[in-house]
Amino acid sequence: MSTTANAISPSSAAPTSSSLPEDELREGAQGPEVQRLQTVLVRLKYLTTRADGDFGPKTTAALQAFQSDWRLTPDGVYGPGTRAALLKALVPVYKPKVVSRPSPNHEPRRGTDIDVILLHHTASNRASVDLATLRKGSGPNRVSAHYLVAPGGTLYQLVQDSRAAWHAGVSSLYGETKPSVNLRSIGIELTNDGSGTTPFTEEQYRVLERLVPYLARTYRVPKQNILGHRDVAPGRKTDPADNFDWARVRRAVDAVL
Repeated sequence: MSTTANAISPSSAAPTSSSLPEDELREGAQGPEVQRLQTVLVRLKYLTTRADGDFGPKTTAALQAFQSDWRLTPDGVYGPGTRAALLKALVPVYKPKVVSRPSPNHEPRRGTDIDVILLHHTASNRASVDLATLRKGSGPNRVSAHYLVAPGGTLYQLVQDSRAAWHAGVSSLYGETKPSVNLRSIGIELTNDGSGTTPFTEEQYRVLERLVPYLARTYRVPKQNILGHRDVAPGRKTDPADNFDWARVRRAVDAVL
């Protein structure tokens, strides 16, 4: 057994409204407001030169790179939308501690970028049963997921993020079947029987409130692509069950993305 913990922590202090200027800035501007903007871009590693208060081509390029990463119009102009995104980018996100339980069921992503996070219930209330199922290395119907969240809050990692796990089956993303959902997604299983009456536990939600924002930020997953299995396999799958509190997970994501 091994455990790991990772963090993205561009700022050791929580950002405040004073971290960034409020007025619009663009190339050619100069002064302390530009310097404050540059300081944040340096902290986020988009700008490698010192914050000199001169909004020149390098600052424009750094701002455009940030805007592209955050799916904003990359115009190099600092305005309200870019300010809001920069403030969220300063909020540190952490990967929860994981317990490694490798599954043999995975394959290369074949150059496909991760742009989906997919949540499931396991149809069982026993994490030991779920681990056995997700790690079964022979026979038909072999499956896996990247993560399994047990009722007590233990987070198991079965497949590395860089590999494709086998959790989506016959599915599509908004009608698109290529690349496959498996190739483009990270799968998170929650130990729960899926009856709609067995509650997902507080411990599971607490793990998800850290794991999902971490994954979304790390892989630039669009918020609309944080989905349940039912969303990519309608009529075939119903997970996670109707009593799953999506609003709680989405609030955690909205705070950092």
